[in-house]
Amino acid sequence: MASVSFDSVTIRYPGADTPSVRDFHLDIEDGEFLVLVGPSGCGKSTTLRSLAGLEPVESGTIRIGGQDVTHMDPAERDVAMVFQNYALYPHMSVAKNMGFSLSLKKVPKPEIEQKVTEAAKLLGLENYLDRRPKDLSGGQRQRVAMGRAIVRNPRVFLMDEPLSNLDAKLRVQTRTELAALQRRLGTTTVYVTHDQVEAMTMGDRVAVLKDGVLQQVAPPRELYRHPMNSFVASFIGSPAMNLFRYQDHTHGEIELGIRPEHVRVISEQNAPAGHPNLAAVVDIVEELGSESYVYAHSVDTPDTTLVARLGADHVPQRGDHINLTFSPQDAHLFDIHTGERLD
Repeated sequence: MASVSFDSVTIRYPGADTPSVRDFHLDIEDGEFLVLVGPSGCGKSTTLRSLAGLEPVESGTIRIGGQDVTHMDPAERDVAMVFQNYALYPHMSVAKNMGFSLSLKKVPKPEIEQKVTEAAKLLGLENYLDRRPKDLSGGQRQRVAMGRAIVRNPRVFLMDEPLSNLDAKLRVQTRTELAALQRRLGTTTVYVTHDQVEAMTMGDRVAVLKDGVLQQVAPPRELYRHPMNSFVASFIGSPAMNLFRYQDHTHGEIELGIRPEHVRVISEQNAPAGHPNLAAVVDIVEELGSESYVYAHSVDTPDTTLVARLGADHVPQRGDHINLTFSPQDAHLFDIHTGERLD
């Protein structure tokens, strides 16, 4: 196990006008589960690959366990990577797939068998060691890929969208198992995903990237409650935070953000003092059983869409005229030009 640090790391692909990752600073603690999240093309996988030694760094320093590994070969870094497509050898059994890297290192066969057996027990694969990848489900293949990484006992696990090929139900189950496994092993883990729900449910901390620039890194709850800018506010949370222009007496025109769970439907007369009263028309209602999401557009500014999370009772219907309100204490304020959070 080891800590990881990126110090002013910039990565640029040959011929590119702008860097894929710019001036990236991040310290990851020993044993931490850190998730890199952001939209496609934000630089999260490039950052992970640079840590593995698969992408050259234009400037800056990468350290593992305090050791400068910036220009080391991948094999010298003592990291294990789990890919989206599992990268299993189809002609090999599960046991041979899991122990292959140890075989290349000429580790004695009894030791390989012991490590593979221990990893298989940990992952619930004891009964599948003689099977080949084609005879396994997607979730089982993902566990084999994890087992191959575990037997190496690396300083750092690197995971690049490892659950992307699983169906929705299995993905939820597997991410829970994966997070629990990491905590049991205590190995420093850097995990890349574009799925913010996955990021929020798995990471000790979550680092949000946009256009190669780190926007914010924080524990999931802090990231949700105190986004540093409007991009983080809109990216983290499902459904996304409501964002719209607002005239504030202190800051002038700003961007105001409010989470769907803080928006309430009221009768026209009963908005509390000091709370806004927004007339809207319902566009869509998402019924989720125990709760509903109401999507509505503002009567005064039809381009403004607001989402409210309501209970299962007394839910308005599509086309209904409703009034919405929220407490100013729950609002987030952002600079209209820079997107930065305002006090």
